[in-house]
Amino acid sequence: MEDHDLLALEADVLFVMSDSGRVVAENSPDRTASSRLYLAGCASLNIVRVRDDVDEETAQALESLAATEPALREPESTPVHIDEYVALLAAEAPVEGCDSGLIWTFPERPAHQHPATLVASDTAEGYRLLARLTEEGMPASLVAAGFVDIGEFWAPWCVALEGDEIASIAFAARLGPAAAETGVFTVPAFRGRGFAAAATAGWARLPALRERTLFYSTSRSNLSSQRLTQRLGLRFIGASFQIT
Repeated sequence: MEDHDLLALEADVLFVMSDSGRVVAENSPDRTASSRLYLAGCASLNIVRVRDDVDEETAQALESLAATEPALREPESTPVHIDEYVALLAAEAPVEGCDSGLIWTFPERPAHQHPATLVASDTAEGYRLLARLTEEGMPASLVAAGFVDIGEFWAPWCVALEGDEIASIAFAARLGPAAAETGVFTVPAFRGRGFAAAATAGWARLPALRERTLFYSTSRSNLSSQRLTQRLGLRFIGASFQIT
């Protein structure tokens, strides 16, 4: 696939879209509210997605501006019309935030040498892990991160264990027929020791994901997540901006 095709595919898996081509919600199991404007670009193309509660006239103005936006081809690329996007949205409702991100794809299923024990969904070991967590309760470190019960283990998932402790989990933050995007959480006590890369590499090799194109994205400020992409040899596609 060319980068612009990958970028469009990644946007397709990020959002639930209306018949009119507007964003309804995030394409996550909990269907959280999306940003009002999503703009992403690679060396050859920018794409824009607008939430369905944005006024039609405003949406058309946002899309027209995005059509003139220089390609967001570099990790440090910033939209030249960012202030105008914010002003258009602020005229309807207060702007709550503006986040910048970076997008990678898995060019192949990575291997990562690490002593962690990997346990995956839809395996005997995975079922035993879920049964143990159900019986004993979730570790406090995971509860603090929002994993209140096993319902937050969004399949397919892969856990990296240190002994019996969950060190890191990679899960399907977004899942569609043709693509998936991973979400990764590492328990603070285990960070910086390669557990996230081990869990993510295991996730990418799961049979349930074999026919899907896989993506990884993170905020521009999250340097530890960016180091993971270097460890696994992921390929950078482009930058993204979201305004809520």
